[in-house]
Amino acid sequence: MDVTQAAPTQPSESRAEAPMLEPPPGLAELAFGCLTETLEPPAALVEALSGTDPVYVALRAQGHRVGEAWGDAASQAHGLVAAVRQAAGGVDVEAVDAIEVCLTHGWRPVGLTPNERRALAANIHRGVRGFALRCGEARELISPTRTIASNRAHHKVLDKFFADWHLREADLAAGKATAEVFEGWQLLLTRNEQGVHARPLFRGKRVVEQREVSRTFVQEQERALGDFLCRSVQPDGRMLYMVYPSLEKEDRKRNNMIRQWMATVALSRTARFRNDQTIFDLAEKNIRYNLRKFYHASGKLGLIEYERKVKLGAVALAVLSLLEHPKRSMFKKHEQRLWNTIDYLWDDTGAFRTFFKPFGRNDVQNFYPGEALLAWAFLYEETRDEQLLDRFMKSMRYYRQWHREQRNPAFIPWHAQAYYKVHRLTGEPELAEFIFEMSDWLLAMAQWHHNTRHADALGRFHDPAHPEYGPPHASATGVYLEGLIDAFELARRLGDDERRERYRLAIVRGLRSVEQLTLRDEVDMFYLSPEARALVHGGVRTTVYDNIVRIDNVQHNQMAILKILEIFEDDDFLRGE
Repeated sequence: MDVTQAAPTQPSESRAEAPMLEPPPGLAELAFGCLTETLEPPAALVEALSGTDPVYVALRAQGHRVGEAWGDAASQAHGLVAAVRQAAGGVDVEAVDAIEVCLTHGWRPVGLTPNERRALAANIHRGVRGFALRCGEARELISPTRTIASNRAHHKVLDKFFADWHLREADLAAGKATAEVFEGWQLLLTRNEQGVHARPLFRGKRVVEQREVSRTFVQEQERALGDFLCRSVQPDGRMLYMVYPSLEKEDRKRNNMIRQWMATVALSRTARFRNDQTIFDLAEKNIRYNLRKFYHASGKLGLIEYERKVKLGAVALAVLSLLEHPKRSMFKKHEQRLWNTIDYLWDDTGAFRTFFKPFGRNDVQNFYPGEALLAWAFLYEETRDEQLLDRFMKSMRYYRQWHREQRNPAFIPWHAQAYYKVHRLTGEPELAEFIFEMSDWLLAMAQWHHNTRHADALGRFHDPAHPEYGPPHASATGVYLEGLIDAFELARRLGDDERRERYRLAIVRGLRSVEQLTLRDEVDMFYLSPEARALVHGGVRTTVYDNIVRIDNVQHNQMAILKILEIFEDDDFLRGE
């Protein structure tokens, strides 16, 4: 990009489509030099950064924000100097190792009616747009990079500002407060023993290019995500469930048994992929912890209970984690009782009751029956029990009709995986046909240039036109990839080259999206302390504007990556554009 065109003079709604400014030469040297003395920006920088919109600067030392300021001047180059000098006041400047910069542009006023506030607070703008709020002498300026670093939703900033100034709807309607929004070119300037560096950012992170995706690239993904899972197992066997990177702490209050047992499955699959007994040992420790804390028998039934709920999905994933572990025989009684519970919740119509407790609850049909069928598919692979196959096929036909009447993407990956495993054993055409039907429909949710304008969202699975399907989420992309890689292999086995290519393309683009969300290096984690970086390294953020790391963000993508590495040829990773 020509840096002389970096600072637009007119508002532009399309700036997010070309999100990054290549830093002009000398910018990092100037900024770090201004920590200790007032410098005049060289003429070349003034020419490159000639716009007059405000510049935001945050000084960081070991991830901690130690100073911040806004600079207004005759040029953004001079504004940068002013902001750095102001932010450096009272700061141990020798400790500053990173400077976060936002060169703003495209300022325009927005209204503060309820509908306008909802638009202002929309999640897709977090980390892309900033805004300014004014009420009398009070002013609140929010940089896009600060939004990402603090992981603070726009609506919370708005609510706090209005509460602090006791603003009511009538006050807003009367114009007692005003607002403007803007975009910004984001840069991260760093210094270390090797010198100073300037890197372009978008939404607080480097945009991963699709051309980077290769087998080596995905192997590195597997190592990062798998290592995160291993580190998440605590000495007593407990698995970390959710971490808030910006707060640098774990959430000990929230938990979910389905996601916990899926993490156990992911550990065993990682151990098998790497042929690593130490990871199997971690999985065993985790199994024992989960059984000790959440399992109990009720007659011949085995129950996984948490917060007075016993879910079909939790039972299914628990039994699958036992089935896949090399020390399975040690948990024989637990496993049999869990199988009994799945059988107990099955009806001769082919439907499953999704809750054992509370009695009578029967929702979440898009998830739990597919998880139970996946467990049955593994069991059938082992036993070749014809009665089990009959029940499996009856359920497939029941849920095929159910899905056709109320399509939802959450249904698809569990059923696709279950049906593919059984199809490999039986060759039943119905299974292949339904896998293709579901997977073809799912591809419409794969975001690319035709249905998203944000470079960091490319490759994820999300349909803004259908909010009932849920917001974009790393775990959703991961589980869709788990199903699509099976659909890809099915298409390859059946010689359906057209489908194979469409599924392949969605998979490699999805891998790009996973990397966009993975916390890897000092750029991804510029706002975190070394301790927090060590905690979340290899973790997968929930989405591009929310850095919370939940265990299923990692495990679903890890399990997909393991299958992709086994199934893809080297050439399959290429040609993602």
